[in-house]
Amino acid sequence: MGKRKPKILLYTDTVQLGGAENHMLNLLKFYDHESAELQLACSSHPDLDSWCQKIEGLGIKVYRLRATHKHDPRHYTELVKILKNEDIDVLHIHLWNPASGRYGILAAKKTRIPFIITEHDPFPLPAVKGWLKSKLIQGVSKTITVSQKNKELLCGLYPFLEDRITMIHNGIDTTWFESQLLSFSKSDREEMRKDVFHTDGSTPIITCVAELHPRKGIHYLLYAAENLAKKRENIKIIIVGSGQEMETYQHFIRSYQLEEYVLLLGRRHDIPQILKSSDIFILPSLNEAFGLVLLEAMMAGLPIIATQNGGVPEIIEHQKNGLLIPDQSDEAIVAALQKLLATPELCQEMSEKNQKDVKDTFDVKSMVKKTEEVYRDVLHI
Repeated sequence: MGKRKPKILLYTDTVQLGGAENHMLNLLKFYDHESAELQLACSSHPDLDSWCQKIEGLGIKVYRLRATHKHDPRHYTELVKILKNEDIDVLHIHLWNPASGRYGILAAKKTRIPFIITEHDPFPLPAVKGWLKSKLIQGVSKTITVSQKNKELLCGLYPFLEDRITMIHNGIDTTWFESQLLSFSKSDREEMRKDVFHTDGSTPIITCVAELHPRKGIHYLLYAAENLAKKRENIKIIIVGSGQEMETYQHFIRSYQLEEYVLLLGRRHDIPQILKSSDIFILPSLNEAFGLVLLEAMMAGLPIIATQNGGVPEIIEHQKNGLLIPDQSDEAIVAALQKLLATPELCQEMSEKNQKDVKDTFDVKSMVKKTEEVYRDVLHI
C-alpha cells in the first residue's frame, strides 16, 4: 500500500432500502476518512438512487453495477473489475439476508482480496444453501453481527467462525434525529395528527414502522386492531412502510371495516416527525435481527412494545423502557396496548429512560469506532 490511504469497498447486492442500507450510510458518513478511503458498490436499480445520491453528496465514490437483482452474475464480473482496477484493499460485504452477497465473496476470492462480512439478519438456510455458504465463507477475515443473539446463532451454524466474529450493535445518528425535531412544535404535532393521521388530539396513536413483509408480523397487529375495534377502544394504529403485503393488508382493513382504526401510510421520509406525533411504538416482528427502528422510536421518547426475539431484548428491557411480548400473538399485543394506555405514568418513565439509553449506548459514533477497529485489524495497521 505504501503511504497511500487503504481503500475499503462496501458492497451490497440489495435492490431495496432498509436498516442495513441505513447502517452503511452511517458508516460511510461518520468514518474517519483521513485514515482510509471508503467507497460503495451496489446495484443500479432505481430504488437505490436517492440513497446513492446521499452518499455521493458526502464526497464518496459510488460504483453502480449493471446488476438488477441479487442473482444477476454481473455483480461478480463488475466487482472483479473494480477490485482489480481500483486497488481495493478490503471488501466489506453487507448481507441483508444470509443468502445474499455470494457474488461479492466469489469476487474477493478471485482477486485474493481480504473480505469482511456484516450479517444484518442471519437465520438458518436450507441444507444445500447452508452447505454452500459454509464453503464460501471459509476464507472470511472477520464477520460482524449486529447483536449478541446473532453472534450466538452464527457460532452455532458455522463453528469455524467463532474466533473471527465481532459483535457491534447498530447505532443511529442522534444529533441528526434531534435536529429534525428542533422546529417541530406542539402545533406541528397537532397538525400531523389531524391532517396525516386523520384523528383528533385525544385519540392515542400507536405507530409501527416496518417493511410490509410477513416476517414483520404486521398481520398480528391487524388481528389485534380487529379485536380492539370490537371493544370500541379509542385508538388508531399507523403503519408506515411499503412492501409485498400492501394489497393484502389493504384488503384486510376494508374487509373488517377497520378504516377508522388502521391507516397504511406507505413509505415516508418524515419518520422523526411521525414518531414524535405518536404515543406508543410497536414492532411485532416474527424475527428481528436488531431493530434499528426501535432506536428511532426511543429517541422520539415513545414507550415500546416489541416481540421478544433476535436482538430486541438487547435494546428493550421489559417493564423498564418497554414491554416484551411473545411473537405470533394478537392477544399479547392487545394486552400490552391496554396496559400502556391504562398507565400513563409508566409510559412517561419509559419515555425518559429511552432517550437517555439511546444517547448513552446506541449512538452511531460508537458503532463506527468499533468498525474502524475491525478494519485496522484486517489491514494490520
